[in-house]
Amino acid sequence: MTTLSIVDDEKELRQSIATFVNGSPGFKCISAYSSAEAALKSLPADKPDVVLMDINLGAMNGIECVERLKAVVPEMQILMLTVYEDTDKIYKALAAGATGYLLKRSSPAKLLQAIREVQAGGSPMSTSIARKVV
Repeated sequence: MTTLSIVDDEKELRQSIATFVNGSPGFKCISAYSSAEAALKSLPADKPDVVLMDINLGAMNGIECVERLKAVVPEMQILMLTVYEDTDKIYKALAAGATGYLLKRSSPAKLLQAIREVQAGGSPMSTSIARKVV
């Protein structure tokens, strides 16, 4: 069973991802947070296999949250799930310690595939993101 946590300020999106993940064999959403601050307090104790992290979270953004989480739990696997496609945010997220970078417009099947890839030691990216990185 692959456990997952979600950090996104959009309540409906958090709920729909959690519902989808929990309905998929082999996956379980164990926690969801609306802010980076709340995630920083609880994620180290939750110990999810993979974290889905948005960038635009309010006071503290997801990139800073990734950097702080990786300082505390270096082995934590964090997959950015965001609308941002600009090169600066991509590089900052990866430099902060994100394992992969997906766009929110990715299909649900692609999301599950990316989670599996992270678990297998890969660094999944939406194709348009991978092109920019290359």
